[in-house]
Amino acid sequence: MDHNQDLSVLYDQITLERGKPHDFWEISALLEVFGIRDIDAQKDYGFENVFEMGKYMMRYIDTRTYKSKALVDWENLPPLVPRVLKNYIKGLAFAMPMFVQIFFTLTIGFALWSSITLDVETATAVALGTFLALIVTGSASQAIGRKGLFYLKQEEFVLASDVTILLFNIGAAMVVIVGIILILFNLFFNFLPNYYFFVLMAFYILLSILFLNISIYYMFEEYMNILYFFLIGMLLTYLSHTIFGITLPFAQFVALVILDIIISIFAFLKVRRLKKGVVSEGEGNPRASILFYSLMPFYAYGFAYFVFLTSDRIIAWSANIEAKPYFIWFNVPYELGLDWALISLIFMMGATEVSIHEFMYRINDLVVQYKYNKYIEFNEKVFHFFKKFNILYLILSVIIILLVFFIVYFVHKTTNYAGVDIFFQSFTPFVYWVGAISYAFMVNGLMNVLFMFSFSRQGFSLNSIVIAAIINIIVGIIFSRIFGLEYAVLGLLVGSIAFWFVSFKYALKMFKDLEFYYYSSF
Repeated sequence: MDHNQDLSVLYDQITLERGKPHDFWEISALLEVFGIRDIDAQKDYGFENVFEMGKYMMRYIDTRTYKSKALVDWENLPPLVPRVLKNYIKGLAFAMPMFVQIFFTLTIGFALWSSITLDVETATAVALGTFLALIVTGSASQAIGRKGLFYLKQEEFVLASDVTILLFNIGAAMVVIVGIILILFNLFFNFLPNYYFFVLMAFYILLSILFLNISIYYMFEEYMNILYFFLIGMLLTYLSHTIFGITLPFAQFVALVILDIIISIFAFLKVRRLKKGVVSEGEGNPRASILFYSLMPFYAYGFAYFVFLTSDRIIAWSANIEAKPYFIWFNVPYELGLDWALISLIFMMGATEVSIHEFMYRINDLVVQYKYNKYIEFNEKVFHFFKKFNILYLILSVIIILLVFFIVYFVHKTTNYAGVDIFFQSFTPFVYWVGAISYAFMVNGLMNVLFMFSFSRQGFSLNSIVIAAIINIIVGIIFSRIFGLEYAVLGLLVGSIAFWFVSFKYALKMFKDLEFYYYSSF
């Protein structure tokens, strides 16, 4: 075996798109990043360790021509404004399924899992089934989206396929286990009559299947395909109810069953297709213990995130129930206020995609402009961009919140459309204002979390959302029980502010030693 030839080829591989190494220390670091260990240096190449190997490979430095070290090709990137608009629209597409639900509910009276004509008992069952599906599948969905995408970016397609299937099956098993527990609980305690419990379970199971499959498309970052699936589901619901005369919610059951079958087939084929044409990777999957340890933060984050999103509603609906037949009772004015606020959330979510792309463009560009002993200037430069973007987001969120309110207010004042008039009854406007401001803080917190995820700091992200969820629940319970159910939304507000503040404090900690977090994230 010709070691010199092997080392020459290896040198080309480790320096590909990395630029010219400065010294043997950098070559050794590149070898380690490539996966070469001391034992590999000894057995495969005859060197005592990686550093001796790096010293030997110094001879190749001046025998090669190198591409620029720039990690960002600014010449081929679109100009700033078109680039920002493209990523903003991509971020909107991420949240478009929510918009589809709200839009069709307000315009034709129903959507894939909502309707303004359902009685309160049925609406309560539908909402509980939806919340359960979000919370139970949230953990697996977050793990699929994060870990699967990580392997895709690393071009480890076999691992991406195997891990996605494993996580999907774990998520499906959790859905079944929770479903069995719910059935046994209702069997012994009869907390809901059979019909309403059937509605709850039907939406819980069907939406869980849908959400798990959608997480696969989020992993592939195919947001428009997700929107198309939701539009297909909406079309199926409309045909079932309007053309074939099936009553709600059974028309929605029919649509969800068909949609689940369609999306499950496409998602399965998509994941299986990852393995096609892959010859050299092999089937060396991570050990179960390592996989479990690496995924636990994502599972916990997904669970806490959806608890945070849904808890204020549960708290509001369970307040002042002395005269109600069940322990929880759907409240229309409260739900309308938050649905209204969700419209502003959708348009604010576009900023998250812009933030992470522009942030990574800047940091990957700056990291090659500053030498190792100029790390303080590097950290300050990146933090300056971070502050500037946060100020721009603050301005954007204020504009969105005001626009969403006054557009609906204008329609209310200039038309007789009943679908808009209901937004200005009872305490719905109050819930809108508090909810919209809450979502503004929440999205800002999500930006901080995305930065932390990009540097593999899942623990920081998890701590932020857990603290926020706990505060949301405590504050919501206190205010809703003392002043009235509508004040449960203050739990969402204080929790969102806490989420932003804690995640911002962690972000500040990262920016103080950004050079360390940047290097250690790879």
